[in-house]
Amino acid sequence: MENIIQYIQEWFVTKQEYLESFARNDTRVESWFKAELLVFFERLKSQRLIDGFERERNLRTSKGRKQIDFMVRIKEVEHLCELKAMSISKAMGTPRNLAFYFRDDSVGIIKDFKKLDQLLDYNKWVLSFIYPKPSESDWKNVTTSLSENVQHWHCVTRIEDYPEYLFIALWSS
Repeated sequence: MENIIQYIQEWFVTKQEYLESFARNDTRVESWFKAELLVFFERLKSQRLIDGFERERNLRTSKGRKQIDFMVRIKEVEHLCELKAMSISKAMGTPRNLAFYFRDDSVGIIKDFKKLDQLLDYNKWVLSFIYPKPSESDWKNVTTSLSENVQHWHCVTRIEDYPEYLFIALWSS
């Protein structure tokens, strides 16, 4: 996934009007990001930058079936990827700031880290779209305070490489 993050960034940075509208209306639209990624992955496949992809891959674990947002095959290696959309504008008076999404509950990104941690022998990623881009201090505070059981997850993208209306955080374990 690190090989294609620059293409993901280029694809979504061009969607400024959408992202600013989502932020103004303080809405989480994970399905829109999934739809955009479907088109994007089709394009990468046709350009032979990826070997293939599968949406909503089902995998069996000792704790039951797990559904993963995307499996992307790059150079014949499978990468499992969970998607997270994070609207942090609070434009409509919602309490959803960056810390809201880093809670250990059914809404936050921690559940995605834990879900992927149950799957062994895979390259695992979490792709989070944060709009608007958080301040560097908020980002540092949230990422340095990850709970012990998910501290092995780290963000491979840099916040300073993104415009004010979007940060794409690609997490690896």
